[in-house]
Amino acid sequence: MNIFDSFLRFSYSRDLDEHLKGLSLDGDSYSSQSVYQIVSLIVISLSIVSVLNYYFGFFNRPTFSRILSWVLNVVGVSVIVGIISYSMAASGVPDGAHCSYLHFFKTDCLLFALTAYTYTTVLCIILSTTFKWFSENNKKVPF
Repeated sequence: MNIFDSFLRFSYSRDLDEHLKGLSLDGDSYSSQSVYQIVSLIVISLSIVSVLNYYFGFFNRPTFSRILSWVLNVVGVSVIVGIISYSMAASGVPDGAHCSYLHFFKTDCLLFALTAYTYTTVLCIILSTTFKWFSENNKKVPF
């Protein structure tokens, strides 16, 4: 089971959900690559890289030890994940790119991107509360 079915999911259609799980073009099996798996790996990896960069990398400087710098870092990585997830989901919208009995639209893809954006933001907040204690300059950011 993936995280997109387990917890928060903005109400994109069940047809997009089936497509993102990897339903084949003929609709008989889930033999295609699961977009959920790819996006989940992107969410986890980019969140970790972003937080590690903020607390131990380039942004670990006194000039970036403000809440605004941290917010811009988290929003930036969340936007990148949202754009990637939207483009991956929207690539299945044209006819012939998904099973013929599935019907979903670009607004469904936008809601999926919003879901990935939210998961990235939440994961960055959780990771920040863990890694901030080991930073030299950003121990008091975000709270």
